[in-house]
Amino acid sequence: MVISLQEAIQGNAVEPIAEAILRFSCKDGDVEAFLKQKAFDFERRDKSRTFLIVDGDDLLGYFTLSLKSLPFNESVSKSVIKDIDGYSKNVQAVGIVIIGQFGKDSVLAKDVDGGFLLDICMETVYKAKRIVGGRCVMLECQKIEKVVAFYEKNGFGILQSDERDQYLQMIRKL
Repeated sequence: MVISLQEAIQGNAVEPIAEAILRFSCKDGDVEAFLKQKAFDFERRDKSRTFLIVDGDDLLGYFTLSLKSLPFNESVSKSVIKDIDGYSKNVQAVGIVIIGQFGKDSVLAKDVDGGFLLDICMETVYKAKRIVGGRCVMLECQKIEKVVAFYEKNGFGILQSDERDQYLQMIRKL
């Protein structure tokens, strides 16, 4: 089951969710830290929306969605730009849905396939597409072969590196 952190806050169901979040443990320390230290604040400030994937009282994983302006690097071809934009090959940037955070609990969900959790995330992305449109979803990931291979296996392709060349920006057509 997917629980929206926003709905939990509005419905005053924060306490049991906060307890599950405190127990959350992820191999990626940044993903864990975001959930524990920033997710509630980002919700309240309308910077992003966080969704918890739960099984009973267990928090198996979570994802955060947001909107972002995606500027294109010079390395991206005009045909790819037109395919992403859907209209012009001469745009400098496009608005896009971004999966800002995605992670699973390293203990409770160690036997849960990450692709299954990503499918749940993508269901929410497709709901957003039906409401506001959009042609692609993007995520940024570390340049770790196993991580990149996971996302490629699940339909994402490398677009470019971010402006600091720290992360790969990967997209998936919707």
